[in-house]
Amino acid sequence: MAANRTFQFRGVGYGDSPVTVTASVDNTQIFSGTITTLPGNVPVPDYPTPQEAYDTVAFSLDNSALLNTDFAGSVPMTIEISGGNAVIFTEILSNYYSGNTTTDPGAGTVDHFAQCYYGTPVNSESTPDPRSSVYINGNAQVPSIIEPSKGTWCWEIPSPSTMTYNWNIGVGQVGNVPGNSASYTSP
Repeated sequence: MAANRTFQFRGVGYGDSPVTVTASVDNTQIFSGTITTLPGNVPVPDYPTPQEAYDTVAFSLDNSALLNTDFAGSVPMTIEISGGNAVIFTEILSNYYSGNTTTDPGAGTVDHFAQCYYGTPVNSESTPDPRSSVYINGNAQVPSIIEPSKGTWCWEIPSPSTMTYNWNIGVGQVGNVPGNSASYTSP
């Protein structure tokens, strides 16, 4: 039996005014509001990405029946940003994530979160990144590295901007029972 999943989009805003984010999945708005903006008009760092961007839930998609534990694939996502100076987005985590419950007792549970995607099914760039085919303000983005990403790329998005991408999601797990993408039906 499939379980509804919650997804956490990690990241923080920068600037001396609140940053507003409007997020849509497949043209359905899932969030609109201000996100955590670091106090004191802190400048956007070049590198490394600050720990706050990993620790802070910018927004979430709660209890999604559409993207339940049987779903595996990608869906189009759009994020519009205004106010402040920029946003840094990092990981996308989910509950009911797949894993070995012997070595990771949080796998397959409602209360623990980990990466929503590890490279299966294969994304458009053959990487383990939950974001692929990324565009910012209509311009294709290629992470500035020599070899393909080996994890989640951190995206610095200036304000105002629109970011679009394929959101890649792996099959979930309830307890120690993996979801079955062959039996997936959307609500």
